[in-house]
Amino acid sequence: MQQVEKTLDYQRFSYLTGNRPIDRYHLKKLKASIEKNNHLNLHPIIVNNKFEIIDGQHRLEAAKQLGVEIFFIKSDTIEDDHLIDCNVNQKSFEVENYIDYFAVKEKKAEYIQLKDMLKATGLKPKALLTLLLGVVSANILEFLKTGKFKFPGREEPLEVLNFYFDFTAYVKDKRIKPHSMFTNHNFTRALRWIFKTTGFESDLFFKKLDLRWFDLKPQRGAEDWYALLINIYNFKNHSRIEGEFGKITQI
Repeated sequence: MQQVEKTLDYQRFSYLTGNRPIDRYHLKKLKASIEKNNHLNLHPIIVNNKFEIIDGQHRLEAAKQLGVEIFFIKSDTIEDDHLIDCNVNQKSFEVENYIDYFAVKEKKAEYIQLKDMLKATGLKPKALLTLLLGVVSANILEFLKTGKFKFPGREEPLEVLNFYFDFTAYVKDKRIKPHSMFTNHNFTRALRWIFKTTGFESDLFFKKLDLRWFDLKPQRGAEDWYALLINIYNFKNHSRIEGEFGKITQI
């Protein structure tokens, strides 16, 4: 069994690249708990032989800010990928943290691309993945969390992503608010549906949107968003697209 040590020398520790960022709300709660009952001795942090934190960065930060001893276990055999194992059952280790880990630490191309997309769009992972893939299934999440995520094709995700960029640029120009209604997964799911509808023309869509942009208001779910977008697209249209998967009806 590894020996538990303690110290006030916080500078000897460093944060491991790819770990989740410090959650300020969680840190605040943790500090309050330590001030009330300091049980850090029962929950030592885990570090590798370089004193990089594998598990316990919030505990270290809390101890540092409170000026109390931090307890730690140093292992000469633990590997960096234990970061995932240590955090997988913690609520704070979310999908975005897995993307960060495999992008930054493992330098996997697919994850680097996902990370760049998240930054460029400002979307949360579920909303982005729904936009790119249509669904966020358990299998997709499992592949993502184990470093095996792959895009189904190189061109398709970029095409729908560019359509989202065009749309958000349009609503920004029109100063349509609240912008948050265009960043949830219900909206991105509906936007993908209409983009993938057979016969859909994005240039025509934006021309019709010029006539109906004031109809863009918060909707209850993806189906409501889709119905609204289809209605806007069909406004005085020479052909009408209907249904979730793009049937064409000439009028």
